[in-house]
Amino acid sequence: MNLKNHPFFKKYKYVKIILLVHFIFSLIVCVSMLVHGIKDKDILGTFEKAFDNHKAFNNPEKYLKKELFVIDTVFIDIETSSSQGKSTSRDITVIRGNLLHSTKKKELRFTGMNLNFFHDTNIVNENIKPIKVWRNTINDEVFLGNEREFERAKTNAVSHIYFYFSIIPLFIILLILKKKT
Repeated sequence: MNLKNHPFFKKYKYVKIILLVHFIFSLIVCVSMLVHGIKDKDILGTFEKAFDNHKAFNNPEKYLKKELFVIDTVFIDIETSSSQGKSTSRDITVIRGNLLHSTKKKELRFTGMNLNFFHDTNIVNENIKPIKVWRNTINDEVFLGNEREFERAKTNAVSHIYFYFSIIPLFIILLILKKKT
């Protein structure tokens, strides 16, 4: 059967396509978080992380503490993505270490190459001092101290919450539109 002639797509064609794409994207986000939860053996914890981070970002005085992060290793990871036959890559700086008074290892990732950690293109600076980070006291998540990465983490938490809550209404709307046409 040809999809163009299907009654579902004849009436309000563009609205339905936009809703369907949005539903699929929300479904991908939820399934990927579910897979991460199964991999980490904490399904609810992966979903709760976005809510905890959002709560901390809205009350930074109460839930975010400035701490020092002791760096073990720093390296550049290249992230590649391909779309429509074109391949793009970008540098990701990966910092591994632990908080000053903790032995639990953490990993921080951010886009670009931070020259504070490198002498030259790929030569690591041996005199790296501990860096200031924000620690979420609710879930022990660590964020870099610079404002750009902090805003990125804040936006990431809000967008995850949005996609979690949008999946059910989108599914209901798509079913209603399918029945009506």
